[in-house]
Order: sequence, then C-alpha cells, then structure tokens
Amino acid sequence: MVRFLHTADWQIGKPYARVVDPDHRARLKQVRIAVIQRLAVLVQQQQLDFVLVAGDLFDSPAPARSEVAQALSAIGQIPSPVLVIPGNHDHGGPGSLWHQGWFQELSADVAPNLQILLERQPVAVAGAVVLPCPLMRQAAVDDPLSWLQQLNSSDLPGGPRIVLAHGSVQSFAAVDAQEASSNQLSLEQLPQGLCDYIALGDWHGLKQVGTNAWYSGCPEQDRFPRSSDYASSQVLLVELELGGSPSVSIEPTGSLQWHHISMRLQADADLELLERQVQQRLGQRSGEDLLLLELDGQLSLTGAARLEAWLTSLSSRLLRLKQRLRLRTLPSDAELAPLLDRPGDPLFARVVSSLKQQSLQHDNAEQSRLAVLALRELQLLSSQEI
Repeated sequence: MVRFLHTADWQIGKPYARVVDPDHRARLKQVRIAVIQRLAVLVQQQQLDFVLVAGDLFDSPAPARSEVAQALSAIGQIPSPVLVIPGNHDHGGPGSLWHQGWFQELSADVAPNLQILLERQPVAVAGAVVLPCPLMRQAAVDDPLSWLQQLNSSDLPGGPRIVLAHGSVQSFAAVDAQEASSNQLSLEQLPQGLCDYIALGDWHGLKQVGTNAWYSGCPEQDRFPRSSDYASSQVLLVELELGGSPSVSIEPTGSLQWHHISMRLQADADLELLERQVQQRLGQRSGEDLLLLELDGQLSLTGAARLEAWLTSLSSRLLRLKQRLRLRTLPSDAELAPLLDRPGDPLFARVVSSLKQQSLQHDNAEQSRLAVLALRELQLLSSQEI
C-alpha cells in the first residue's frame, strides 16, 4: 500500500489584477507560497510516500524568478518526492520554465525532491507507478490521456497505478462550460483495470468525477464560490493498493476565507440585517477575508448614504470587496417634505418636484440615477442651511 498527497492548481504568481490595493495583492500572492509550507508539515505528520501535483504549479509558463525561487525553496522542505506535470497555465512547450537552465540548476540546489514529468511514460515512485499526462501546450489538440490506450498493463512495474492529468472530463465540461478548458479528458476511454486512481487538476474546487477519479481543487482558494456546493482550500490524502479501491480523505489547508452574500433590501431597516450577517462571517478578523456582495432592492436617500459609508468602512477590513449592486434609491416622502415645503423659495421646490418625477422613471435608468444624485445633493445643501 502507498499513501500520497494529491493536489493541483497552486498557480504560484497569480497576479490578482482585479485587487486594487498593491499590499493586498502581495498578501494574496504570498499565501500561495505559505500553503506549501503547511503541506510540508502535513506530509511529515502523515509520513506520506510522495506528493502529486496535477498541473498548474505556476500561473504562467514564464513566472517571475523570485516567485519560482520561493516556491522551490518551500517544495524543498517537503520530506518526500514531489511529482509535477505541466498544466494549461504552465505548459511544457518550448521556451517554457521547465526547459530553462537556470530553473533546472535552482531546482537541483534547493528542491532535489522535485520531479517535473514532461514525458508520457510510466514513472516508478515509492512502490507505485505514476502515468503522467503533461500538457505540452496551453490547449492540447488530442486527449492528454490518449497515450494510455496503447499501454499493456502487463508491461508496467508492480504496485498501484496512478494517472496524473490536467483538463476537463467530458461530463464535467458539459455542466460547467465557463470553467471547462479545451483539454478534454475521456476517462471512459481508459483501458479497463489500467489504473487504481486518477489524480486530476484544472477545476479549482473539490469534485469526485468517478469511482476512483478526483479533482483535488486548490490548496488555497483563489476565487469566489460559484455554487453552494463549491469547496476549495484542501488537498486529498490517498491510500492505495494495486487492484483496490482508493481511500480518500479531505484535508483542509487554506488560510483565507472567501464569502458570497446575496440579499434583497426591501427597506432601510434591512441594512441592519445585512450588517449582522457580514459581522457573523468576519468575526473579529481583518485582512483575512474576501467578500462578494450582491444586493438588489431599494433604499431611501438616507439608507443609500448609510450603505455607502458602511461599505467604505467594511472594505478596510477585507482583502477584497467585490460589489454587484442592483439597488434603486427612492426618496421617501419624509425626506422630500422639507425640500418641497419652502414657501420662500418656490423655484427650489419646483426643481425638487421635477427631480422626484425623474427619479421614478423606470424606462430611463441613467436619468433616474442622476436625478437621485441631485436630490441627495439638495438634501445635503438643505441640511447645511439649517
């Protein structure tokens, strides 16, 4: 029996271009190095035989040298062989990182336990046989698994057999076209009984796609969840023997928390419910969370101003606040009454009355929005006069 760690999609060097704050970008990039150090501890504690990385160790085929050096130093601390195939982000084509002399020299110096599998041929490791399916270009023309169809299992060394591949299985691609890559994997075409476990990468969430086939997801989550059953920030611990069913356990490894909150605001009072829900998610933490906030409904002028101020304060606690706001601001009668009841300034009242009508227009969203902004400014001006 062998015991190993299945992981994928580390994507070291991911730029996080949509994160505005440069310090936050640096923090998000650094946690992807730190998680490797936690994997080293896990491998040591569990006394695992080896580690399999199913593609996309790096975010590009030409990452920054400083990021490569940090990653290799962390990998060198893992007390077992680490076997890696190129994925679509860090493919193994000519000129890519894996062929660079400086990379090979640095790897030999600081991570002698690292093996980059660029050939489609069986590799023996710690009593097991790894069948690597590296991507040699970003989008493979043929099925990366196709070479396995020609294998004669009787010619393979003894021990459990593990396919290591990166891409989208056919059934999975059909249900999640947004995530599916062009590197289609036909698991159903594999010869019967050829392999005991299929270690997959490319999908960034945890997913079992066959009796012995798994996507491990990322060890450190890197995107907001797209569904309620999306799971990331983990690796898989696998126990395996030749001809047996794999025993797979999930080990959480992430340090950051990604949240998705969606709410419909019917009135200003709902803001208190929103604030409580966010507070329950964040607790006392700052600088460790990312939040996708989706809001629709309507607020008064006062409510809209309160929401804006609260979001500004909230963003200071988050590594990223992504907003999808589909809110209408509708001035309440109580808010408009002081602006309309100005007998000494009838022109002001007429302007407010006109803006009120424009704010209610459903067929011209931009004009309605500008009218609300104007009403907010007039309300502020009126309050300053008092």
